Amino acid sequence: MLNKSNLYFTTGEFAKLFNVTKHTLFYYDEVGIFSPVIRKENDYRFYAVEQIEVFEVILTLKELGMSLKDIKEYMENRSPENFISLMEERERIIDEKIIYLKEIKKFFHKKAEIVRTALSVDINKIAIKEYPDEYLIPIKTEINNEKDMAVYLAKHIQFCEEKNIYSPHPISGIQNYQNIVNGIYYKYSSFYTKITPEQLPLLHNNNIPFLLKEKGKYITAYHSKGYYSLDETYNKIFAFIKENNLETTGDFYEDVLLDELSIKGYENYMVEISIQVK
Repeated sequence: MLNKSNLYFTTGEFAKLFNVTKHTLFYYDEVGIFSPVIRKENDYRFYAVEQIEVFEVILTLKELGMSLKDIKEYMENRSPENFISLMEERERIIDEKIIYLKEIKKFFHKKAEIVRTALSVDINKIAIKEYPDEYLIPIKTEINNEKDMAVYLAKHIQFCEEKNIYSPHPISGIQNYQNIVNGIYYKYSSFYTKITPEQLPLLHNNNIPFLLKEKGKYITAYHSKGYYSLDETYNKIFAFIKENNLETTGDFYEDVLLDELSIKGYENYMVEISIQVK
């Protein structure tokens, strides 16, 4: 005959089978999801062999992202029909998560690419670069002090979040050409977020206005001492324009390459400054 005691597991033994803690089993018992078949007067608990498959189901449902409340409800109302319905619903949720994770992966990849670009540039070199069309989500600004700047940045972040616009590019800014000539370096005319061409359908489908930075040749310089010494790099740009007898058109774009995500300290931000050549 079989020894009946061999058909049962103590709480510790059962927990070890599934690599969970005894406290997990205690909690599942407390909330009514999974309970031992035997509870003795000294509060010793025993789980039956046939409960192994039941607990495996619970762990699987939890792995699929179900809440304990939903797991309990399903376990109390198990049927082939309910199982099919549950699996179809979880499959839909998993498909959505796959799409989301793919987007996150692309975000991380592009973010790393931006930082790699920043690390590879010659910080002391000013050059003329060829740019493709770039698509910017702008917010017009009227900045008189740093508080105004913070308010517009917050408004822009809120707008992008409301429209589900997530970009690996940090928020950047447009500087009015004449302001820079006059030595005014912090009165941005717009802030913007650069998006990828793949995001254009999102803009079109939701009637989200965007600004096109036209393809062409741009004088490009890099500044890595934060915003409080931008005048140093702008002076070098104007010297470069004069030395090479160049004409420019439009305003200055300041694209942030290194921000708080990749470098410590506002004063260490790296900015790419560009203006189009006629």
